[in-house]
Amino acid sequence: MAESPNGPTKDPLKICITGAAGRIAYSLIQSLSKGDVFGHDQMLILHLLDIEKSKDALYGIALEIEDLASHVVLDCLITTDPLEAFADTDIAILIASMPHLPGMERTDLLRANTKIFRETGEALEKVAKRSIKVLVVANPSNTNALVTMKYAPSIDPSQFTGLSMLDHNRTVAQAARKLGANTNHIKNVIVWGNHSSTMFPDLTHATLLDYNTNSLASVRDLVDENWARGELLQIVRTRFSEIINRRGMTTMSTGKAIADHLTAWNNGTLQGTHISMAVPSNGEYGVPTGVFFSFPVKVSYTGKISVETGLELDDFTKDMIAQSYQELKAEADEALELVRQH
Repeated sequence: MAESPNGPTKDPLKICITGAAGRIAYSLIQSLSKGDVFGHDQMLILHLLDIEKSKDALYGIALEIEDLASHVVLDCLITTDPLEAFADTDIAILIASMPHLPGMERTDLLRANTKIFRETGEALEKVAKRSIKVLVVANPSNTNALVTMKYAPSIDPSQFTGLSMLDHNRTVAQAARKLGANTNHIKNVIVWGNHSSTMFPDLTHATLLDYNTNSLASVRDLVDENWARGELLQIVRTRFSEIINRRGMTTMSTGKAIADHLTAWNNGTLQGTHISMAVPSNGEYGVPTGVFFSFPVKVSYTGKISVETGLELDDFTKDMIAQSYQELKAEADEALELVRQH
């Protein structure tokens, strides 16, 4: 493991990853260990949590982390105890969940995952730092984030987020492919709503940088609206299923999306730009409180997240937002009722 360099340094970040023996975590850990996410001068202490039957795999991952000879990883803890894993942590990345098993009904899956995330919230409440940042990856990520937050009441709700950066990146990639552009030149894509088939990838406010003229063009003016609200919508909404059907998992793209989300949360977003995150709704764009909803957000250099407000929405977008909210509300109500029954 790395030694902290001589001279004044930042305090090490303690980062807990649940489901750490899984493939998504395996992809993410490589980015963390290279210093790509939190910087090359930020030392890390990794807390890797998984279930008892995965303990040998956790140990193997710890050995691999040592073999990376990372210049930023100071230490690595492997554990099957949530209280040990979350103790005094700065960041929690919640990947572990109950997978959808053959013959399992949707309610059974929701019940299992609400139990997991209730227990996670309770553990965070007991031992995590009050300043912890929590990113929920496991699906249904919006509702899992809500349950976790409900059972960690002394942690500020603004410190809980759900992952919608994967859908955001998919939207950017499709727009870049359509325009023959570099993905880095496309900004201000938005993914609204739930991480589900009701999500709405929106190019209305997206821009494309033209290096020849050093000016910004509206992506909406450059693509056909029927494509943007037809084929693009279908591609992004079904991408997960297509990949699962072809190779059984999405690891590389999910790990990259987690890294992108954390990088923005740690460093802030570029001035004049926003990204997509699922955050607790406070009534923005007509979305009532009580759900985690993917919005366009800005992040300050201190890590404060704020929804980008004041964007003009047409009737189609408003309808898409309303549909996704209705699904989220029903899901949240069912999940909270199930978790109360435990």
